[in-house]
Amino acid sequence: ISCLVGSEMCIRDSNSLAQGGTPLRLAFRERRPRPPRLILITDVSRSMSMYSLLFLRFARGLVTAFRDAAAFACHTRLVPITEALRQPDRQRLAERLALLSLGWSGGTRLGESLAAFNREHGRLLSRRSVVIIVSDGLDTGAPERLGAELAAIRRRARRLIWLNPLLGRPGYEPRTGAMQAALPHLDLFAPAHDLRSLAALEPVLAEL
Repeated sequence: ISCLVGSEMCIRDSNSLAQGGTPLRLAFRERRPRPPRLILITDVSRSMSMYSLLFLRFARGLVTAFRDAAAFACHTRLVPITEALRQPDRQRLAERLALLSLGWSGGTRLGESLAAFNREHGRLLSRRSVVIIVSDGLDTGAPERLGAELAAIRRRARRLIWLNPLLGRPGYEPRTGAMQAALPHLDLFAPAHDLRSLAALEPVLAEL
């Protein structure tokens, strides 16, 4: 037999009958764990052009599967693409992305793009937020700026993950200034060069 008393659930079992029905065991209501808020920032600069389509599909999968998710593309500036990716019609999706694609396959200034994210979209960050950055780290901006913006994100987010497609290549080492500035702030640095490497992230995300 169960009854509710305030915020507690009292469970009466046969063992409580000897005490006149006084509950012996208290089972507290547990709050359901809230799923993380996923924030994906994908580098679509020239050096990432051979991977851009793969990661845009990955981004679309995330914003479709997770209601509380946001996606951005970055190159020399930051472009919000969440609503475009949620467009169910493929033709309209392509049209929306075409309108947003000015500057894609150009240069990379990750520090400036992340500064824009912190300034204009920082409200998305909380202890539930998992920020995933997808980039090869071939940045033309100042590494110090990138490190400072990543530190600001890490202070407010639950996890900061960097996926680098070059990490899947034999012999690759993250020696660029951007990657050296980024690594101290990351909870996870992982390869993302094909579908298999992206699938390997599933158990990681499931534990968040």
